[in-house]
Amino acid sequence: MKVLIIRPGALGDTLLMLPALAALKGKATVDFAGRQPGLGYIGDAVCRAMDLETAGWHRLFADPSGVPGRPPLPVSRADRIVAFFKDEGGIIRGNLKAFFPGASVWVLPAFPPKGKQIHVARYLARRLQLAGLPVNSDGALREAGRRPLLSGPWVSKKRDRMVFHPGSGAPKKNHSPEFWMNLLQRHGEMPRFARLRPTLLLGPAEAPLQDFFRNHTLVPRLEILFCPEKEQLLNVLGSAAFYLGHDSGVTQLSGLMGTPTVALFKQTDPVQWGPLGPYVRIIHRQKADPKLFELIMAAVNAMFTVFSDKRG
Repeated sequence: MKVLIIRPGALGDTLLMLPALAALKGKATVDFAGRQPGLGYIGDAVCRAMDLETAGWHRLFADPSGVPGRPPLPVSRADRIVAFFKDEGGIIRGNLKAFFPGASVWVLPAFPPKGKQIHVARYLARRLQLAGLPVNSDGALREAGRRPLLSGPWVSKKRDRMVFHPGSGAPKKNHSPEFWMNLLQRHGEMPRFARLRPTLLLGPAEAPLQDFFRNHTLVPRLEILFCPEKEQLLNVLGSAAFYLGHDSGVTQLSGLMGTPTVALFKQTDPVQWGPLGPYVRIIHRQKADPKLFELIMAAVNAMFTVFSDKRG
């Protein structure tokens, strides 16, 4: 079966397709169209990963009226198509039917209905199952919690970093820079983490914080990485003894790689957006009070111990 799945989105949105894509591997030939940077991390799970921002895909969204003989999309054939879009006017569905006559076409919402208590990855797997693809949504989520869905040469046997990511794509998700400075200081002072190199990941949204952390940190050997490229990011996460971050795409990536991951949820719902992986702890608490620090330190210690024991 030749399948085309289309789902634009940010890094975390694309990564949450991985449980379903992993379940399809070997059962169907899957082409996936989405957006960077997420596409760069799912290539091994699909036959072809295509960027919707490249030439040709604009035709999917164009009003077809009065445009006979249109050039095709960048995909030559598909037996079954599942597109995750809000398509109230039916233009996308109509174009897909025209471009792929005879194919089964499903255009579905990209996210669960508001208030629906279901993980987004489970929702996506169920939608693909509804469209007739050989996916067991419960099995796909179980597998994502059992083993790393992203593995490769970047996963190091020498876990010599502790990685902190104080940002996300939305300020409302984030605790303050001062909160993170305190976390860095506390972890840096713990004897059991003395051998670990503290590493701070900053993305585009955290550009203004570079000077703050450089000028105010008291943490020895702190490495600050701003917008690392894909390979560097994978190597950093793959060499982490533990990772601590907000609800973000990088946190999703860390969990899926099998890195011990502690995820801080402040405003968003972890039932829907919690990171997946075999070594994940989620802390859902809005207030940055002493109790939150206690919960974080306990979770990091527990994850570090469990992972260290498992690795022998």
